[in-house]
Parts: sequence; structure tokens; C-alpha cells
Amino acid sequence: MVALWVRAQPEDRELMLVQIGESLGQRKHLANAIVRGVTLPLLSLLPLAAVLAWLALVRGFKPVEALQQRIRFRAPEDLSPIDEDEVLKELVPLVQAINGLLERHRELNQVQRQFLADAAHQLKTPLAGLRTQAELAARALRAGELDAQELERSFAQIALSTERATAMVNQLLALARAEGAPMAREPIDLAELAREVTQDFVPQALQKRIDLGFEGPARSGLLVPGQRWQLQELLKNLVDNALRYTPVGGEVTVRIREDLYGQVLVLQVEDSGPGIPAEAREQVFQPFYRQLGTGVEGSGLGLTIAGQIAERHGARIELSDARERRGADTPPGALFTLRLPALPVPAAGAPPEPASAPADPRAARAAAADADAAPGGSTGRSAAA
Repeated sequence: MVALWVRAQPEDRELMLVQIGESLGQRKHLANAIVRGVTLPLLSLLPLAAVLAWLALVRGFKPVEALQQRIRFRAPEDLSPIDEDEVLKELVPLVQAINGLLERHRELNQVQRQFLADAAHQLKTPLAGLRTQAELAARALRAGELDAQELERSFAQIALSTERATAMVNQLLALARAEGAPMAREPIDLAELAREVTQDFVPQALQKRIDLGFEGPARSGLLVPGQRWQLQELLKNLVDNALRYTPVGGEVTVRIREDLYGQVLVLQVEDSGPGIPAEAREQVFQPFYRQLGTGVEGSGLGLTIAGQIAERHGARIELSDARERRGADTPPGALFTLRLPALPVPAAGAPPEPASAPADPRAARAAAADADAAPGGSTGRSAAA
């Protein structure tokens, strides 16, 4: 109902009431008519629209289905790229991503095949020596020409070949473990780890009369994120490499430093050996690479394992000439440097101070020995050998 007061004439003083009304049933009838007029045509068109949409989807997904079939029925060894001209332009980004993945897998397969070929070649030498020594010993024994000394020498050669093959297999297993192991990081006391590894190599250093020492801060709690066994394996390979190439009477130093400005801990392994030429410093981290003319036996995998473990920890091993640090009148030597991100020092600890390594390693060893001999003394360097 709508009501309005109006005047019949402008000059009239009396008002007239005009009322207009409509029943609710009539309005409902009108609304129903509108709904029927709109809904019924749409309902009749809905099946047709569904059929058209289905046909469009089937037609639109045919290129995707064809691409799926091409990839599904490919041979496992077929890593050739997919032709981008044979697919719709909307699928080109997807095909490019797949081609990139195929290329990475192809490169990885090539590296693995080359690695297996090199590993088989390297293992062939100690195994061939082992077989040769065993055959010669057996032949001489049958002929009655083998005395006790010759038999002992044959057994020594067999033991040496077995030791070489075992070392090679252990290095290969360590490399495979470093490549495939998941990275569950934990806080690791780097100084404590380096000190333990250095102590483990004391017998080997004493056997070669090498001065093996550790330089580092006296306080503990210098933490880095990583896997303990991997960092331990990395440091073992660096120290073992340094001891192998350092001549009798030389020096090997394991060093830990704090870089407060870069918020990293610096791990260094320095030796007084023949050094590594600048042009070969990238190649030494490749599998089975060994310097010619050194006369040092090894598998050529130690630095490869160390480099891969460093990469898994977001770092890189830097190789430089140790003579730049010790002086021009000293052997070239090699200095391996690794920078690992440092975790914050606990609030309860003392404010960290930079660790300053002595300029003369021999003086540092003497200072360490004096400090260890004094009651209650502590030092940032300990002489291992």
C-alpha cells in the first residue's frame, strides 16, 4: 500500500489522500513468472553447455595426453630433449622445464658412468698386484723354490695390495655416503672436533716424524650447524692429505679461527709440503686426480670427498700457497681454508674475542708445551707431535 496527500488545485486548502494498493498474491505470481521465464531456458541450455564443455576439454587436453604418452613410453636410457615445435605454445614452458630436468639427469649419468669407470680402473691395479703376488708365491711354492724370507715378502706385498684396495673401497663408500646422506643439521663444536681429529693422527705423524699441531681458541662453545660425521670425514681427509705430501721433518697445522665480522668460523689445514701449482688447484678436487712426480700413493678421492661435504654445508674449500703466510724462504706448502657459518654464542658465555694465531708455529708449539706443563695453564694451541 502506498499513500500520498495531494492538492487538487494549487490554491485549494484541502488535501486529498491518494492510495494505491496491490495484493501479495499478485506480487508472488509476478515473481514466479519472472523466475520461470529465466530459469526454464537456462535449464534447457544446461545439457547443451555441459556437452560443449566436455568436448572442449577433451579437445584441449589431447596435446597434453599426447605429451604424456610420449614421455611414458620413452626408453629409460633416452634422455634426449623433447621437440618444442611439436607441442602447443601454452605447453612450451612445461616442455622446457622437462628438457632441463632431462639434461641434468643426462649430465649426472655421464658423471656416474665416468666415476664407475675410473673406480674400476683404480681398483684393478691393487687387485691385479694381489693376484700376481699370490700366483707367483703359489708357483714358487709348488716348485720348492720359496724360502721363508721370500714367502714373507710375498705376504707383505699381498697385505699391501689388500690394504690399498680396502682404502680405495672405504673412500668410495665415504664418497657415496656423503653424496646420498640426508642433511640433518645439529650444533657442532668445531674446535673440539678439530682437536679430536688432530689427536687421532698423532701416531701417523710420529711415524713420519712430522710436527703435527693444533691452533685454536682455548674456550669451547664455537658452534657451527652441520653433520658431525661429515665434518669429521672432511677434516680427516684434509689432514691425511697433508701428512701424505709433507716430507719427513715437516710441519702440519690444524687451525681454528673466529671471524667475528663475517660471523663465520675458519678451519685451516696447513702443511710444509711441495705445494700445489695454481693451475692444478681446481683439478685436485676431481675424483682420482693425483699430482704426478710426487711419489705419494693414494686413491685420489680424499679431496673430492672433502669438497663435496663442504658444498653440502654451504661452503667451499679454498686452496692457496702456505708460503705466503710463513715466508718466502720456506717450502711452498698448501693451505686449505674452509669458512663455516657460526651459530650465536650462548648468552651465559663470555664475549667472544678474535683468536690470534702466533706467527711462528714452532714458537706456538713451545708456548703450548710450557702452558701445558704449568699448573692450571691453558693455551689456544696444543702440540700434537
